[in-house]
Amino acid sequence: MHDGMSILKTFTNETEAQFALNHITALGVSALLQMDNCGDMRPHLDISRGVDLLVADEDLEKAKSALEAPVTDLSAEPWTCPSCGETIEAGFDVCWKCGKEK
Repeated sequence: MHDGMSILKTFTNETEAQFALNHITALGVSALLQMDNCGDMRPHLDISRGVDLLVADEDLEKAKSALEAPVTDLSAEPWTCPSCGETIEAGFDVCWKCGKEK
């Protein structure tokens, strides 16, 4: 364990842990991943006891709330640009064609 850091969450795979790490570090949280794979003593077994997301103690509450926040609704409908009439996919707030905001 690293001094001044606490385990925020333990993941079962590295990919999910990396997504969470990227999300909270983009918010300015000091964090890192720590993996326990039996010290590579028997790599052919591919045994993993988890990937810990460690967060600086002073950023712990900020990181918790960031991970608990709801994910943006990806099922939103496309919209039509009021300026040029172009159909824009739901994840965008600015028209790709003319630059007009939603």
